[in-house]
This record gives sequence, structure tokens and C-alpha cells, in this order.
Amino acid sequence: MRKNDDIASPRRRRLEIAMGVSILLWTACGGSSGRTSGGDSQGTTSLGGTTTGATSTGETTSTSTTAATETYDVGPDPQYVAIEIEPQDPVLEILDGQLPPPLQFTAYGVKADDTKQQIYGSWDFDRFDLADMDPSMGVLTVKGDAGGIGTVTFTWNGMQATTSATIKYHVTHDPEGVDPGIKGLFGGAVDPDPSMDWLYPYDQTVFPRGIQGPVLQWNGGNAGDLYYVHLEADTFEFEGWQTVDPPSRYTLPSMPLDAWLKLTASVVGDVKVSVQRYDGQTAYLPKVTSWTIADANLTGIIYYWEVNTGSVVRITPGATAPEQFLQPPAGVTCIACHSVSRDGNRIVASFNGGASPWGTFDAATGVNLFDSGQSSGFQAISPDGDYVIWRHWSDGAFNSLGSLVLSTFDSTAELALLDPPDPGAPAHPAWSPDGEKVAFAVRTDGNGLDFTQSTLWLAEVDLVTPQFTNIVQIATNDPSRPTVTYPTFAPDSNWIAFMRATQARTRGAQGELWLTNLDGSVQIELARANGAGAIPIEQQSANYEPTFMPVASGGYFWVVFVSERQYGNILTDQNVNTRRKQLWVAAIDANPAAGVDPSHPAFWLPGQELDNHNMRGNWALSPCKELGEGCEAGFECCGGFCVDDGMGGKVCGDKPDTCSLIGDACDDAADCCDPNAQCIGGFCSIIPG
Repeated sequence: MRKNDDIASPRRRRLEIAMGVSILLWTACGGSSGRTSGGDSQGTTSLGGTTTGATSTGETTSTSTTAATETYDVGPDPQYVAIEIEPQDPVLEILDGQLPPPLQFTAYGVKADDTKQQIYGSWDFDRFDLADMDPSMGVLTVKGDAGGIGTVTFTWNGMQATTSATIKYHVTHDPEGVDPGIKGLFGGAVDPDPSMDWLYPYDQTVFPRGIQGPVLQWNGGNAGDLYYVHLEADTFEFEGWQTVDPPSRYTLPSMPLDAWLKLTASVVGDVKVSVQRYDGQTAYLPKVTSWTIADANLTGIIYYWEVNTGSVVRITPGATAPEQFLQPPAGVTCIACHSVSRDGNRIVASFNGGASPWGTFDAATGVNLFDSGQSSGFQAISPDGDYVIWRHWSDGAFNSLGSLVLSTFDSTAELALLDPPDPGAPAHPAWSPDGEKVAFAVRTDGNGLDFTQSTLWLAEVDLVTPQFTNIVQIATNDPSRPTVTYPTFAPDSNWIAFMRATQARTRGAQGELWLTNLDGSVQIELARANGAGAIPIEQQSANYEPTFMPVASGGYFWVVFVSERQYGNILTDQNVNTRRKQLWVAAIDANPAAGVDPSHPAFWLPGQELDNHNMRGNWALSPCKELGEGCEAGFECCGGFCVDDGMGGKVCGDKPDTCSLIGDACDDAADCCDPNAQCIGGFCSIIPG
């Protein structure tokens, strides 16, 4: 019998055994009697290089549990009332890529008198992406790719105990070799900084994974000032010391470790960001902001119009530059006013300005599929790219015939007319992701390009009949913002973002982003996305042309929009006639409620060109991947499912016999494996609590 080492100790976190339940040790191992054979026997185990033996005589009742190939003799029924794991809630730090030593966990059975003895069973760690657990020895070995929090589970005789294990990734960056004495001054600072003004990123911005890191920007420093940049969360920490001359900008280092990549790989939730200044005499208290890292990768492709070049270009989140890819028909020098099918299959756009005839393109190759020769201006394209709604205007003077036309993507043959009630003419149509609805503005003055009076409308579209029905107004205008237009549907097809502005043409307009439900009974200004609390009030009315990412990710809807706001100290021109149009992205809570702003502060879209005016961002999925191609989530796959390839990777695969993982296709929430998931826009998604 193994010698019992009874140790009195304070109570720790433990798994309590329900009162009135008897633990019959001799039935714990597959119904075996547990009696020793041959009269006398010895059970042994090796733990940490030490072998311990114990002897049992006669018909002593005992029990054995199995972990890997080891059998452990834990002695007679000790009447344990709980199991404890030591250490409790450890934190293991990876410092500049150097791994911590493996950590030994130990389990104890606790008796009713609060004494305990070591017991042996099986171990598990649920974050195998972070660390490996030896199932018999209880030794946790960190892998070193990222930080995170996992659960350590110990199992013995049907009983379990758990504790957390936190792996913290810590990166330091000191390219100038700052004197340790000066570094110490930052921790002893007592005086507020009299001149430092934080500019960007905004406090409480929600960032996704998969993009380039932001450029931290502030004003108020002097040449030669030293800064301490500190980012910290439970699972990540960055410390950087560096001289940053005005205009002060700081990017997290990418060598020898990519700090932004490690941050976004390690954290889901809030990150505290602080920047302190040392002016050569005094170290000041920090300017402090916070960011949220979403459990989401921005996906798909953003197609936008470069005004300076007259081209529609595309950029993949995370790319360093846009790509020119469209192959225009002969004689076409300008492509604009584009729309992309939700599945990323086809693009519709207009050519050469003026009458602006429309045509379609293969989104993957940029090859022109059809040139209509018919005036249009703005168009909408169905989620699968098979149909187009066109004829926003009908001639080179931007006049309208008062209705929109439904055709296939490769024909001008009229299948149905969208003809709203008089007076007015439809403008800026947008198709819902479910394919069942179309939102559009109805203008009552001006022409298709320049108007100031419009309201927002909704219609149902039936492609079988085909026809438009139930045409209703859902958002009116007001004297301060008489132009209501540029609708875009959220991934669930139940919400519409749109622009309220002083005029349809955005140059010099005052405009804000709003959100409405389908009947217009709930309308919410997206104030934080517009810049409320983050930028001067006059810049909060320089936001236009929203477009949603076609799937929810990380529990958020993501919207890209045009803004003429200042970008930190990089783009500072605020002359309404010359200020730069750039694309910004904001997270929108995927469960909007009346009276509550669901938006979060926006971030500048990395990779776009600063010397261009960039407009009309249109977001679509990348062209879908076929079976066997690599993937990260089901919405990338033509079949809707991304499955384990059996070799540690993921590929597009057939629908599994079980439930749908986050990002995989679904018909309703019951299809999702996670009981907290919702089926949003046809894919399982988690909404943050």
C-alpha cells in the first residue's frame, strides 16, 4: 500500500462531492473488484524521476486508475471530500520568445478532517494550441506561439478538479539601450503631462485580428523626448522605450518579434495602453487608453474607388497596398460606382462618368463579362451575382425615368421594374444578404448625382416571379439632414446602416452614419463610429457611404465607410474643399437595441494609399474555396464548412454529421455546436457578453 502523507492545510479551490453519494472505490475501474492477486502485491508509479512503491497484504480492498499506460495504487478508501490541484491558477511568462520551464502540477485528495494526500490520475489541458500536458505526469510545457488562458483538468476515479493556467506573452523593445535608472523614473512619476495630447487610436476602439497594427500618434512632445509605451492584458504585455520626435508616431516593432501579431494572437478582450514621456528632467504620468481585441479576423475583400486614378481597386485586410485588377472594356478609362456580390463572385460598375453605362466583371480575375452600353450610374447586385438592379439615372445629365430595372448580370432585358410611389426617383440601391430585400433612397429634387431631398425605402424582391412588392418608406429626413441615402444591409439582413447628410454628393457635406431596423421603428445614430468623444465635433459630421462586411465575426458587424476626418497627425487638412477622403472601419454590436449606440470607435483601414481620395468601400467575401482548399472558417468555403484535415490544419469539406462550428454554415442557432452561438447571416457566430 502506498504510504499516506496526511498534510493539514487551508482549504483551496476544490471540487465538492455531493452529500449522500457514496464513492465505492472498488468499482471505480471498469467494475473490477480491485483485490490484489497472489496475496501480496506492490503498485508503483514514476513521478518526476522518483519511483514510489507500496505493499498490500491479504484481501485488502484497493482501487486503481489508469492514465496513459500507468496504473496507480492509491490505497484504501480515504473518504476524500474534494480534490485540490497545486499550483492554483499559475501564470507562465514567455519573455521575448524565451519559454518558461515546464510546470509540474500535483493533485491531492482532501479528507473530511481537512488533511490531504497526493493522488495520481490523468491530466488534461484544453488549450493545446498554447501548451502540451503530459497526461500521466501532470507536466505542462508551453509552446511559445501565443499567450492565453486554458483549463487544467485532473481526473481520478470519476472525480475531477480544475484550475486555470495563464500563459502571458511579454515583449520588450529597447533599441537605444536606455539607462535602467531613467527607466525607473517612469514608475515613480507623479506629475500629469502638461502638453501631451493623445490622437490615435481612439479610446475603446475594437480591433480585429488579421490587419496591420495601428500607428500610435500624439502631439505635444519635443525633439529628444523619451517615451515608455506599455500595453498590458492578462495574457500579453509589451514594454518599449524609445525617443520619438514630433510629429510623434510609434508603431509596435515587427522584429525580432511581431508585437502586434503576438498581441492579437494572445488577447481576446481589453488591452490597457499607456504612453509616458520623459523630457530629460521629468517623467510624467501616462496618457491611458484601452482597446478591445475581438475574437475575429476581418475577412473578404474591400473594393473601393480611387478618385485620383479613376480606378476600382481591392484590398484584402492585412495587405500593405491595394491592387488594381479590373480589365476594362476597350475605350473605358474610368470605372466607378461599383457593387460586389456578397459571395465575391461578380462586380457591377459603371464606366467613364456622365451617362455611366454599366457592366459586370469576374471578381476573381477582373475580366469584363458584360458591357451593357446602357446608362445607369449606381447599381445593386444580388448576393450570388446573377442579377443586377440598375438605371439609377438614364442619361448624361443624370436624369431619371423614375424606376429601377431588374436584369440578369449579362443582359439589359427588363425582368421587373422597381417603381416607388410618386413623387420621386429611386437612388443608391442595395441588396440584402438573404437576397429577399432591396433598400434604396427616393429623391424628390435635383438629379441622380446631385440631390438634397431624399428618404429611405424598402422593397421585397422575388426572383421567381420576378417582381418587387411591399414598397415602404422606413426613414424620413429632417431639415438639418434632408438627404437620407446610401443604405447597406447588416449580415443578418435585419438592420440597415445609412447616411444622413446635407447633400448626396459627399464633398463638403455634413453627414453621419445611422442604423435602422426594417420597419423604421428603431433608428440609432452610430455616434461612436462617427467619432463622438474622440474627435472635434465638426469632424463628427464628415462620415459617409457605409458598407457592411457580409458576415458577422467575433460577435460584431463590421462596417467600412468614408470619412474626411483627421487621421491623427498624419492627415491633418480640415479644409472642407481639400481634406482627404479615407476608408475607416468600425465594429457594431451584432445585437442592436433601441436607445443604445451599438457602434465602437473606428480605425483607419491600413494599406490604403494616403495620397489618394478613397471612396465607396464595398465589402464582399473572397471568391469561395472548393473542397480540399485551406480555410480558417466555413464562410470562406463554397459548401460553408471548414473541417479538420487530420494533420493539424483545416480545409473546406463536406457538411459534418454533427453540429456547425463558429464560422460554419447554419440554418438556425440549433445547428451551432456552441449553445451560446447565434446563426447570423447563415453562419454561426458568438455575440460578446
